[in-house]
Amino acid sequence: MPGLEKRDLGMRGLGLALACAAALALAACNGGGEPNDAIGAKVLRNLFSKQGVSGKLISFRKTDGRALKTPSTEAYELWYEAEVQFPDAYEANCTDERARGRCAYLGLAQSQSFQKGEVLKAEGTLHFVRTDKGWIGEDQNAY
Repeated sequence: MPGLEKRDLGMRGLGLALACAAALALAACNGGGEPNDAIGAKVLRNLFSKQGVSGKLISFRKTDGRALKTPSTEAYELWYEAEVQFPDAYEANCTDERARGRCAYLGLAQSQSFQKGEVLKAEGTLHFVRTDKGWIGEDQNAY
C-alpha cells in the first residue's frame, strides 16, 4: 500500500526530528555545567604559559570536583591528574614562590629539577568562579 509507506516514512522522520531536538537540548544544558577535562586542560596550559613553565601538557584528567556556594558567589574546585613533559631541562624553583604559582600547578611542594624529555605526573586543583560570561578560570578567561 503506497499510502502506508509514506505515513511510515513521515513517522520515522518525526521520530528522528524529535531525537535530534532532544540531543540539542541536552547539549545546551551541558554547556552551562561544571568545568570539564577540556576546560581544565586549557586553563592549565594557559597558566603554564603565564608562569614560564616550558613543560608540555600531554595528558589531563579531572579526578573530582565540588561546587562552592555563598550568597554572593558560585565557585567550583576541580581536582586533576596531569602529565607534563619537559622538552628541555627545567628547574622548578619553589622556594622563591610567594603566591600560588608554577609549583602549585605542577603539584610540587619543593624545588625540583627535570631532565630533557622527563615526564612529571602531577596532581593539583584549579578554581573557577561563575559569572554572567560563564566560568572564569585562574587564567582569567571565561569558559
